Amino acid sequence: MKKLSLSHTPIPFSDEFIAGFFLRASYINGYNSPNQMLNSYGIPIYGLSYEAIFTDENKIKQAVEYLNFPPNLIELVIRKVPPTFQHYFWTNNQIVNASLLTILLNTFCPICLNSNRYWKKDWLLKPLTVCLDHQVNLITNCPECHQHLPIDRRSLFECPNCNFDLRTHKSTPSTVDDIETNNWFLENLYSDDESFIKIFFDIWIALFEYFSNLDIQVNKSYLLKLCHIFFHNEDIFISSLIKEIEKNLDYAHPQIQLLPFSKNKPRFKSILTKVQSQFSDYRQFSAQPIDKKFNKNESIHILGVSFRSFHKRLKEGILYHDQLGNHEKNSFSAKILEDWLINDTRNINGTYEYQHPPQLADESNHYYTIPEIMKILGLNDRNTRLFLKIPDIPTTKKYLNRYTQFCLAKEFVNDFHKKYIFLGPLAKYLSVSTLTLRYKLSSLKIDPIYSNKLYPAYYARKDIHHLDKFMIESIVTFKNNLGRKKAGTVNKSKNNAFLSLNEAAHLLSISPSQTAQLIQYKWLQVENLDERPYRIPRRSIDKLIQQKNDPSFVDIDVVLKALNCSSNQLQKNWIMTGYLKLRHIGYWQSFSKTEFNHVLEIHKEFFTASEANNYLGMHRTHITNLVRRGLIKPHFYGNHNYSIRLFKKEDVKKLLREGYGVQTPSEKS
Repeated sequence: MKKLSLSHTPIPFSDEFIAGFFLRASYINGYNSPNQMLNSYGIPIYGLSYEAIFTDENKIKQAVEYLNFPPNLIELVIRKVPPTFQHYFWTNNQIVNASLLTILLNTFCPICLNSNRYWKKDWLLKPLTVCLDHQVNLITNCPECHQHLPIDRRSLFECPNCNFDLRTHKSTPSTVDDIETNNWFLENLYSDDESFIKIFFDIWIALFEYFSNLDIQVNKSYLLKLCHIFFHNEDIFISSLIKEIEKNLDYAHPQIQLLPFSKNKPRFKSILTKVQSQFSDYRQFSAQPIDKKFNKNESIHILGVSFRSFHKRLKEGILYHDQLGNHEKNSFSAKILEDWLINDTRNINGTYEYQHPPQLADESNHYYTIPEIMKILGLNDRNTRLFLKIPDIPTTKKYLNRYTQFCLAKEFVNDFHKKYIFLGPLAKYLSVSTLTLRYKLSSLKIDPIYSNKLYPAYYARKDIHHLDKFMIESIVTFKNNLGRKKAGTVNKSKNNAFLSLNEAAHLLSISPSQTAQLIQYKWLQVENLDERPYRIPRRSIDKLIQQKNDPSFVDIDVVLKALNCSSNQLQKNWIMTGYLKLRHIGYWQSFSKTEFNHVLEIHKEFFTASEANNYLGMHRTHITNLVRRGLIKPHFYGNHNYSIRLFKKEDVKKLLREGYGVQTPSEKS
């Protein structure tokens, strides 16, 4: 880094904002911006983080050293407060929250700029709206083009967008009230009262968020005036807040409007108590509700419940709304919260006995986990998991060692181990190579029990008990798929190994054009895509047919018929909830038979909401109204992203018998 001196070095002022000093220095030395000046002297500064250097004491020390700036320039740095660096040292003792500052050169007094020719540090304070020296309103943005004034510009006094001289703007005189409140704010800020800025920050942020939530543009002078009232007369502040709430009832319920204050209940407890009592009986919907969503933490303050109670009420379906998407239970619109506040006060504040699911009994005495199966059968993790997927193996899920996991009955594993042995453990027992053992056993007419090569091979112990290492190593001639085929062993006749497009279409029971699409999307392989007519290998056709007709999957038409639902209902009720995973094989759609059987078991015991309404012969919202009245309990099925409400068939039939429907069970097929 090169050390040079500027031709002109300005004198810093004790109440100057340090960014203004850099602007004065760069302009007087002929640079287009302070950023350019710093980079030209070897101090790397990135444009997007330029303002950060004015809170970085080490960076300013570099600039002081390499540009020969006055040493007292360090005193102008607005240092961050460790360890979290979320606040600033405004003075040596006074700590200010970052939300009360703007590290920019955008708010100013034209008269001060013209007479003093430097940018004051106090202008960074967001609540400050008046220049107390000249009793005029501070200006924000360029008064000519109304554009934002960037911190890294050519001149301290000119707008970079329209070249307007900021010093020439005619200022507007301030009101007596604004002068009084601004003077009060600055006096207390620089006083020895450490609690002032903490209390001021709480009320300033609460008021700012109040109007921001309602999407109302409010003058900062008015916010500062309300803060002043808060400090001096709580009763007048409460009266002013009540008037604001009444004025904005068309946009939000009082409880929603009071959110910024209820979030900080320790600070505003007495105010909240008095204001809420004023609107305790309020039961009207907003004419133009705000388009805003609130997270769970904000919602519990609005509804006045604990996080645990709110979460349980949502999970149990006690709090439910038609406009509430099942995957949106972490954010709630103002309209939904307002509906709950007005119509569901019993559900919000009522006492409920929640039904906890019964604790599962540990069955580790009767089942082996995957690591235990690996150890007993001598397999690695991958082959053990493949073994559990073999259709004939009775794999199940049980609660073992505090977790629900795949497992096998101990009796089955021990019996299996006595009767069978896998290829790897067999090779280890005989001290021979695993690579050729399978082919050598085939030459002895000893084949694995399960011939599908997708799964690990295992053999009956009674078939291999007579083998030893010498017998296996003495087998030198055997058929295998390893290495290059010997001359004369490959059938060069390929006429029967390929099919035409029409032949393939006939086998697949689709049109030739659909078959061509399968080729384009690589469901079927051909020798050459550019060659016509297509020559489709028979093995490719066989592979696709085998995938399509996999007995472990059920066709979508069978599923729709069994569940008696439409494709849209199938998607919403069973696919989006994760119970069914749709498998696409070309044009054919299917589901796992295991998953399908699980859904059928659920369907035997439960109705979906639409099925329950159909059974009762009522409107689509009928079952939701019954839930709100506490007449039936919904059961949520699904995952953390999406869930549906199911209702026990016995409960729905009971409602029909009690007169909450228009059909009889005999009329409903």
